Amino acid sequence: KRGESGGCVNVFYFYSLSNGQINRNQTLKRLYFEANSVFNMATIRINYANKICTRLLTHLKRAQSIASSVSPPDEFIVKSPHGDCHVPDVTIPSYIFSNIRYPEKIALECGITGQKFTYKELYELSKKFGSALLRMGLRKGDVLAVIIPNSPLFPVVFLGAAAVGVTVSPANPIYTPEELSRQVILSNAKAVVSFAPVAKGLNLQKENMKTVFRFIAVGGSLEGWINLEDLLKDDGSLYKEAEVNLDDTILLPFSSGTTGLPKGVCLTHRNVVASLCQLQFPTMGLLKQSTDVFQERFLAVLPFFHIYGLAIVLLSSLWYGGKIVTLPRFEPELFLKTVASQNFSIMQLVPPILNFLTNRPEVKSQWFNNLHTAVSGAAPLGSAIASTFLEKLNKPDLLLQEGYGLTETTSVISVSPVKGGKIGSCGMPFPSTEVKVIDIENGISLPPGQRGELCVRGPQIMKGYLTNPEATKETIDENGWLHTGDIAMYDDTMQFYIVDRLKELIKVKGLQVAPNELEDLLRSHPAVLDAAVIGVPDDRSGELPRGYIVKKPGSDLDESQLCQFIAEKVSSHKQLAGGVVFMEAIPKSPTGKILRRLLKQS
Repeated sequence: KRGESGGCVNVFYFYSLSNGQINRNQTLKRLYFEANSVFNMATIRINYANKICTRLLTHLKRAQSIASSVSPPDEFIVKSPHGDCHVPDVTIPSYIFSNIRYPEKIALECGITGQKFTYKELYELSKKFGSALLRMGLRKGDVLAVIIPNSPLFPVVFLGAAAVGVTVSPANPIYTPEELSRQVILSNAKAVVSFAPVAKGLNLQKENMKTVFRFIAVGGSLEGWINLEDLLKDDGSLYKEAEVNLDDTILLPFSSGTTGLPKGVCLTHRNVVASLCQLQFPTMGLLKQSTDVFQERFLAVLPFFHIYGLAIVLLSSLWYGGKIVTLPRFEPELFLKTVASQNFSIMQLVPPILNFLTNRPEVKSQWFNNLHTAVSGAAPLGSAIASTFLEKLNKPDLLLQEGYGLTETTSVISVSPVKGGKIGSCGMPFPSTEVKVIDIENGISLPPGQRGELCVRGPQIMKGYLTNPEATKETIDENGWLHTGDIAMYDDTMQFYIVDRLKELIKVKGLQVAPNELEDLLRSHPAVLDAAVIGVPDDRSGELPRGYIVKKPGSDLDESQLCQFIAEKVSSHKQLAGGVVFMEAIPKSPTGKILRRLLKQS
């Protein structure tokens, strides 16, 4: 700051990190960068600086040659306290199947029908399905759209396809036929595997899905569709693991990214195997490999079409040799019945389900006698839900972990530590993962306690968005940092907290809703002049979409008519459950961008 007699007294900030990651030279670089952004170092007057400041300025001038090569410096990078993990050069199926130790143990069981597969049966059926795909004419690099709910058949389809080099693009079965056909078209799928009731609706979209030449139905027979059961009778003679480049795309989920309409996320064998290795690192949790007398028991209610359900619940659980009980969807009574009877040892959930368990009076703590770990993800948990859940279960030794991740990061990049975790924190970085928080204005990395955009770098980061280099470049910078669009901070123990979102996405029960998509639909209504959509807080769902509407002059459009219009076109979680507000004009910037913050403030 300016001195009283025209000189300069220089004020510097000293940062101390408990883990000693920031060394002296890095500190000097940071101080030089900050000082030089305010003062011209060549003309600094130190008349009013004390001896300490004089010495510091001397060091800073010496550091100029170092600092000039870093613009801005990235000293404040948090590395994983777990260190690095080895990622083998193998495909996803090889990684899973090579770890089978007890082939006769039950791998999967349907919580409704009781259908069961042992690990040996899972392997054999996957081989048969892979062989059948090749027999039908699919080849390495072709895309298979998979539209089936959680069941023991899902990993048969996924692992069988991946083994022969066919890329899997999973989709939400509750989507409308229009939404599903859009993903099929964008992914350039050559074949579709669909749950029979969904397949009936897709029949109406067949002529639009011009690249698809094979349609496969699950759980029923349809004219023009091949029955999956028939394919699983294949003799497996054509099965051979494809010779693939581990950096080829093998998984193609769709995500809205930080903004905009859904985009295909290109995930490779290496991405997925790296994520699984990180999850299974010895210091990450309490899970154990199966033995002849022990087997972890997993609840699989989170959808496998979502990266959380696929990577963390399904694939990781199979690697451990656990028993996975699948539920095709969350239905309260069925869910409670399953939890009460199965004695799960680990439950991977989302905040609304944890909140549900907490508030249902019939839930008994005895149901959780075998439970050692509960994991929450897909949306911030919140200290209130976490505390009440732990109190309800009355298990002092229960490990409640909260994680954070994106489809673009192949699931989780941070999770609460086994010891010393803090409620409300999404934990510390995974092995082999770097995380930083940057100033949203100038991109400078920030020290503990300051809020900025969360950025992450590691082997689990996606290859990019399908045929969308511009969106990829906007998300992953030239140094390999993925910019999440989430606002975060971290404390002096290196635990991270998600505090807000830069992105405009709405999250309903962990599922993404892109405002742009709903706004386009709303504007297509003949009585709507303009529209905007934001998320409004909701205790049960996290957020709900709310529409702000400008009606055309003379229109008598009301809320119920508009909600019905949207309900006929989108899935249930995308509907305007947050209500409709009619207004004179949508607030916008001079460039025409919707000022959503003003809508939220209102």
